[in-house]
Amino acid sequence: QAILAQAILTQAIFNARERERAQGSTQELCSFPQAAAVAMYCLGHPSKTRFDGACTQNVSGPSLASMSRVIGPLAFYRQWAASGSDFLTMYHCALLPLYYIFGLLYVVLKALILNPPCLQCFLSPLRVEVDVDIPGSSPRERMAFAKPWYSTAPRQPQYQNIWLRATHLPERSLWMELQAIAYPWLVLPPQSASGVFDHDRQEWHIVSSWWTPFMVAGWVVVGERPDQNGWMIAGEFQCWFFLKWLYKWLIVRILETYADQMATSISTYDDTLAE
Repeated sequence: QAILAQAILTQAIFNARERERAQGSTQELCSFPQAAAVAMYCLGHPSKTRFDGACTQNVSGPSLASMSRVIGPLAFYRQWAASGSDFLTMYHCALLPLYYIFGLLYVVLKALILNPPCLQCFLSPLRVEVDVDIPGSSPRERMAFAKPWYSTAPRQPQYQNIWLRATHLPERSLWMELQAIAYPWLVLPPQSASGVFDHDRQEWHIVSSWWTPFMVAGWVVVGERPDQNGWMIAGEFQCWFFLKWLYKWLIVRILETYADQMATSISTYDDTLAE
């Protein structure tokens, strides 16, 4: 895909220069930031996702109250080991061994390569915001939809085609998530991180450390935008600066696709009701 994107970008710039020459214009064609944006578009079509300086809402992260409720490693792994019963209410039993095996592989990969605890000071932050359409015309209506949506309750028929599934297990302080990079060819087994619901801010706060069986390290806030104008997923991840492009690509592939599928499902359902 990267090679294809580079080829498309090169051809587009060449064609544009030919048109400029034909018109006798010497205006600059494409700056490096513009070229990078085009390449990123070819890789994942980001339209609802913003990174770093492009973020507009500047979410501050999990509250102190939420961080005080985040469980430590020993308590976390006790709850994680016992979460198999919750897992089986949503997924096939054949996936349960992969849930634990891949979770431990994530921990090893982060501890040794991606987020080594002794080298945290050398990692770079990556901020992200993703706008997601969910049913509801007001914050109260959107929250009424979100609470069962992020639970173990079965999904309604109109949302069965959405690949990503995120589930909050409040009694375990866990956030369990199934992600698909390219469904159905590349689907990651469900993974877990610490997760609590902040009643004061009406948000879910998810925290993943280097020892957490989740593929990235950082925090995520899921809830209403600070301007009360829609639903948003915001977060900050720690990564090596030379891997930022990969993290961005994965985020676009997973979360942008999720946002697009939500919008399509809502639109299709509304059209069905209108008929």
